[in-house]
Amino acid sequence: MHKRIALMKKVASYEVPKQFKARGIYPFFREISSPQAPLVTLNGKEVVMFGSNNYLGLTMHPEVKKASIEAVERYGTGCAGSRFLNGNLDIHRKLEEELAELVGKESALVFSTGFQTNLGIISSLVSREEYVVTDSLDHASIIDGARLSFGKKVNFKHNDMVDLARCLGNLPPGKGTLIVVDGIFSMEGDIAKLPEIAALSTKFGAALMVDDSHGIGVLGKNGAGTSDYFGLTENVHIIMGTFSKSLAAIGGFVAADADTIEYLKHFSRPLIFSASMPPANVAAVRAALRIIKQEPERIGRLWANTEKMKQGLEQL
Repeated sequence: MHKRIALMKKVASYEVPKQFKARGIYPFFREISSPQAPLVTLNGKEVVMFGSNNYLGLTMHPEVKKASIEAVERYGTGCAGSRFLNGNLDIHRKLEEELAELVGKESALVFSTGFQTNLGIISSLVSREEYVVTDSLDHASIIDGARLSFGKKVNFKHNDMVDLARCLGNLPPGKGTLIVVDGIFSMEGDIAKLPEIAALSTKFGAALMVDDSHGIGVLGKNGAGTSDYFGLTENVHIIMGTFSKSLAAIGGFVAADADTIEYLKHFSRPLIFSASMPPANVAAVRAALRIIKQEPERIGRLWANTEKMKQGLEQL
C-alpha cells in the first residue's frame, strides 16, 4: 500500500545502502561493543580506533564516570522539561559559569546537543533583511541554522579572505550581519584564518561567531579554544562549543556577552522547546573541565600524538 504513496515510493526506491552492504563495504552504523578507547571491539574483534572524537581520553576517566553516576543518584536520569520551564537545574547554571570562565566571556548557555546549539543561535539571531555569512566548508549544523533563520545566507570560498571581503562588501551597509566559521574544520582539519576574519568583521561592522566544537580542549590555554589560541577572544562576539569531543559527554554551549545570552534564552526555539541536558551529562562535563585544568599534560600528549601521526604518514 505504501508504494502507491509518492513519498513512501521515494524512500522505498533508495537502494544505495543495500548495494554497499551486499558488497561487504558498507562503512556506517557499525556496532562497537566496548568503551570509546584507543582499542575498541568491533564484530568481536579488537581494532585500533582512529575515528573517535574522544580527543583527551576522558570518556572512561574514573572521576568523570563517578560524577555522572552521583548526578543520576541525586537528580535522576532526566529533567522532564525544558530549561525555559521546569528543567533548569542548579548544575546547569554552575556549568555555564565554568564555561564562560574557560573561554573568557561574560555569560554562557547550555543546550542539549551541539547541532541544536548552532540551530538555536543562528536561527534566533538573524532576522528578516539580515545576513548570515558562512564558509563553504562550515559544519552542517551551521548551514541548517542559516536555513532556519529568516535572513539571507551568503557563502564565501573556504578560508578565502578575498572572497569573504567581496561578500561583505556586496551587502547593504548597516544591515545586521553574522559571520560564522568553524574554528577547526572537522573534515579538513585546518584552522580558520581568524585574525583576518576578525579584521574584516570589524571593518564591515559584522558580528563574528566561531563554532569551536573541535577547538575546545585542543587549542588555547586550558583548552579554551581557537579564539584564545589567536588572542582574539575580545574580537569574537560569539563562541560555540560541544561536549561530545574533548569533554566526554553530549551537549553544546554558546558563550558571549550577557545581553546576547539573555536574548537567546528568550528567542531560541531549540532551547525553549527541547528537554534540557540530562544531569549525568552536565556532571560529566564539569568533571572533564576540572581534569583538563588539573592535567594540562593531556593536551600536550594529544599534540605529541598528532605530530607523531603526521610525521609517520608523511614518511610513508
